[in-house]
Amino acid sequence: MGNRVWQAMLAMTAAAFTFTAVATTEVYVTRDKNGNLIFSDKPGKNSEKHKVKELPTMPALKIPEPEESKPEPKAPAFEYTSLAVVAPNDGTVLPRGSAGNLSISGVLSPGLQPKHTVVLLNRSSVIERGRQTSFSLSNLPRGEHQFQLQVRGENDEVLISSQTITVQVQRTSAR
Repeated sequence: MGNRVWQAMLAMTAAAFTFTAVATTEVYVTRDKNGNLIFSDKPGKNSEKHKVKELPTMPALKIPEPEESKPEPKAPAFEYTSLAVVAPNDGTVLPRGSAGNLSISGVLSPGLQPKHTVVLLNRSSVIERGRQTSFSLSNLPRGEHQFQLQVRGENDEVLISSQTITVQVQRTSAR
């Protein structure tokens, strides 16, 4: 054991003996010729037995052991329950004269969380991204387009996807 441990044990042992000795020792009081009090553990001429009052004591301060740090409980993983394209309808045909302009709107539940992004895909290629569920497209080329919405997390991982809708764009061709 270390030197400090031995010193602490010695101090506690000495204190225990001291308190025991004080509790069992009788004290006598006499006065000298000048009137000063003289205390002694042996009775003398004209001495009186003095009752020693027990000193108030306090238990030693107990220092609590440091608590083991508990890991913060992880927040439950967030899950979206639905994402759907609500406009246009699947199978919509954009007629000639619309200049290939189209608005795509979706509904997400629950609402978009911080650090998440809504992505609009056309045939699996990202064409728009943002924090909204509605996108306006202009000058789409003629032909078939397959649109889908996705919500992506911080690391661009797909958290939820909508259904895929097909839109046919008709444009006048130059001959």
